[in-house]
Amino acid sequence: MPYLRPETVLEEFSGFTLSTVRPAIREDEEFVRGQTGSMASTLRFLASELEAREAMVDEQERALREALDAVAETTADGSVGETVEEVVAALDDAPDGLVEREELLLGAADDVLAALDTHLDGERAREARQPMYDFLDTRTEGQLRMLGRDQEGEDSDGGSEQ
Repeated sequence: MPYLRPETVLEEFSGFTLSTVRPAIREDEEFVRGQTGSMASTLRFLASELEAREAMVDEQERALREALDAVAETTADGSVGETVEEVVAALDDAPDGLVEREELLLGAADDVLAALDTHLDGERAREARQPMYDFLDTRTEGQLRMLGRDQEGEDSDGGSEQ
């Protein structure tokens, strides 16, 4: 059985509702016609939200992989290197589900940060943590975009300047 992406199914169902179901409703059923159109619009909106979330998780995974590469370059410590290798292997075998992938990304970041805290200290630890913080910034920015907020716009409106 082929896998159908949820956003594709919602978009197709929305199109079917507008092109086939709504025209079949009698003219004197204005309320039902309106509700059918509203349902189709809601389905289209949900499809776009799912697609945006998948893009956000893809962006997070790319940022985490870049952060892991930077951590590996920054640290020569065997324990940290082993943790990075384990995390990369887990990412390579990531589950298909969007929620599961996102949880894996967060767990992987936690594991690497914990290894850095355990095995490094001082300036070396700060330098090694920075790429992981960049990953977390990417995650936060993606979540703000999903909420319809622009982080740069909020910073530039003067709200935090005093």
